[in-house]
Amino acid sequence: MVIALLTDFGTIDHFVGAMKGAMLTIDPDAAIIDITHEIEPQDVRDAAFTLMACYKDFPAGTIFVAVVDPGVGSNRRAIAASSGGYYFVGPDNGIFSFILSDEDKVVELKNPSYFAERVYSTFHGRDIFAPIAAQLSKGVWLEEFGPAIYDPIRFSFSKPIRNADGSLTAEIVHIDRFGDLITNLSENDLPELFHIQIGEKVISKHCRFYGESEVGELITLVGSGGYLEIAANKDSAERLLNAKIGQDLRLTREN
Repeated sequence: MVIALLTDFGTIDHFVGAMKGAMLTIDPDAAIIDITHEIEPQDVRDAAFTLMACYKDFPAGTIFVAVVDPGVGSNRRAIAASSGGYYFVGPDNGIFSFILSDEDKVVELKNPSYFAERVYSTFHGRDIFAPIAAQLSKGVWLEEFGPAIYDPIRFSFSKPIRNADGSLTAEIVHIDRFGDLITNLSENDLPELFHIQIGEKVISKHCRFYGESEVGELITLVGSGGYLEIAANKDSAERLLNAKIGQDLRLTREN
C-alpha cells in the first residue's frame, strides 16, 4: 500500500525519518512517498492546496498523512477519512478542506490501542498519525479508530467574483518555488481573449508553455493543476510583481 507524506517539517531534523520508521515498524511492506516537507511552517491553507493539487495523481487506495499542525497537543481533534477511494490522516484543522465533502466518512482518532505506546504532546505525526496510517495500510477498518464525526473543520476555497462590468476579481492562492503565481481562476473561467490586471500591471499575453515568451516576460498560462498562473520565463513573477498570497487580481474579457 502507498502512504504519501506532506508536512512542514523540512528535512534537516529527524521528524520525517521518525514518522517513516514508525510506519515501517508496523507495516514493513508499505511504500512511503514524500509529497513535500517544505510547506511554510504552520501554513495549513497552503498545505491544503498542495494536497488538493496532487492527490488524484496517486493510485486508488493511497493513504495520505498530512501534518501541518500548529495546534498539536491542544484539544484539536485528530481524524482519519476516506474520500473518492483515498484515505487521509491528520489534524482536524482544515488541512483536508479542499478534498472532503459532506458525504465522506470521517472518524475521530480515539482508540489509543492503535497509537504509539507513549504519545508525546508535541509529535502526533509520529505517535498518532503514522501508526494509524500504517494500520490502514495493513487493512484495519476506518471505524476501528474511533467514532464518526460530521463536522470536520473546512475552510472554503475562494471563488472568483463576477463584477457588474463582467470582469472577474480573483486572487493568488499559491506561489510555487519558481515564483509562479497560481490563481483561483480555473480553465472554465477563462474567455478566449482576456487580460489580467494585478496592481498597476496589465498582462495580456497568454501562452501554452513558458518558452512561447521572451525571458523575463510576464505571461499567463494554465498550469498542470488546471488553474491560471502568472509566470515569467526563466524569472520570478513573484519578484517582478512583488506579489503575495491572497493578493487580488482582475480578469477582463477582450473583445
